[in-house]
Amino acid sequence: MTTSARPVSTGVLASYGLGWIGGQVFRDVPALALIPFMTTAIGVPPAVAGAAIFLPKLWVVICDPLMGFLSDRTTSKWGRRRPFLFWGSILCGITMVMLFHVPALESGVARGIYVGAIYLIASTAFSIYSVPYLTFASELSNDTHQNTVVMHWRQMGLGLGLIAGNAMPLWLVSQGGGGASGFAFMSWVLGAICFVTMFTTFAGTASVPVVVRPSHAAVPLKEQVRLVIQNKPFLVLVAANFVQLVGSAAGYGVTALYFIYFLDKSIDYLSTFLLIMSVTAMLIPPVWTAISRRIGKRAVYTLSAICFAATYASLPFARGDGDVAIMLRAVCVAVFNGGFSLMAFSLMLDCIAHDRAISGLNREGVYSGIWSAMDKVAFAFGALLAGVLLSDFGFVESTEGFVPQSAQAIEGIAIILSGCVGVASILAALIMTRFPLRDDPRAPASA
Repeated sequence: MTTSARPVSTGVLASYGLGWIGGQVFRDVPALALIPFMTTAIGVPPAVAGAAIFLPKLWVVICDPLMGFLSDRTTSKWGRRRPFLFWGSILCGITMVMLFHVPALESGVARGIYVGAIYLIASTAFSIYSVPYLTFASELSNDTHQNTVVMHWRQMGLGLGLIAGNAMPLWLVSQGGGGASGFAFMSWVLGAICFVTMFTTFAGTASVPVVVRPSHAAVPLKEQVRLVIQNKPFLVLVAANFVQLVGSAAGYGVTALYFIYFLDKSIDYLSTFLLIMSVTAMLIPPVWTAISRRIGKRAVYTLSAICFAATYASLPFARGDGDVAIMLRAVCVAVFNGGFSLMAFSLMLDCIAHDRAISGLNREGVYSGIWSAMDKVAFAFGALLAGVLLSDFGFVESTEGFVPQSAQAIEGIAIILSGCVGVASILAALIMTRFPLRDDPRAPASA
């Protein structure tokens, strides 16, 4: 096993970070836009819309670890991971467009089933890309602080991805004329962004020196998964991240509805909110990186998760607030989300290094596959939860845009957004109190 703490070149870091612009778009746009698309543009009932997002994601529980295992075993002139980045970037660009082009089927349920089928294909495409992409980070360096630098660049890509995947979608829908045709226009623009930025990681990492060589131990995938789930630090981190993302995804699913119905704001106002949030998210990683060197990664995770919950707890009381107070919440959401998400990925790389040190095996792909699968399933659970709760509160689907809703449905939107995100964030912070790796900011993590 070869290890290195040497700095990774800026060109490689930039190429790696750019890839997650498209990755974040592909991850967030379905969470943010599919429920509004299905319930307000193509007449899919809310519960069916949630199920159309949730059920395809069950497949990734198998698909993501499989992609990690396959990329671990791959040998090619492009290396282990880059063939997956090549094909994944192409397929993600295509399926982003397909998701928002739905034929004129007879019923809303049938249209929901069609979206679910396409989302199954899209989820597979994203598995092909995202798991090897994430694993790539663990091969750049084995130093815990260098891992944070790598994740810092990914977070900057994430910030740009948030602009494209959060601030732009509904604005693009309005620019495309609204309704189903507006969502179709949006998908062409965002599909192109996905392909170009994700392909950049493939093109820009040809010269990456492999820090860890492939392990030739003949360990079957099932056995590797069994050994991975015995890694207590990794299990605790996955559990906290899973709970956090379920709440966040439920919030994403109703964010547009919260601004339109509860705050009575325009699409342009929402886009401005999301733009401020996205720009802040792009700028904040260096701050959290510096803080983590002083107080430790786990402390940063816990602090930011609690503050994130407090920010969302204020949302049901935002009606009537001025623009400054509302936009300040955008800054807070980005700052605190950046804290726990950056630390979660950095600690995940530390867990992989911990396993490598005690086992002598290189199971980065399996670790990344399980992590990615739980990430995507959590987002799917969140979408399902949002759809079911919307239905329970009486939200009515439409093909005519944002039609009037009952007072109960409108209040329910704020409850879903605030409650799901707030409760999940507090639970995640509590789970992280069980994280067992030594978190000394002055030294690499160890058992």
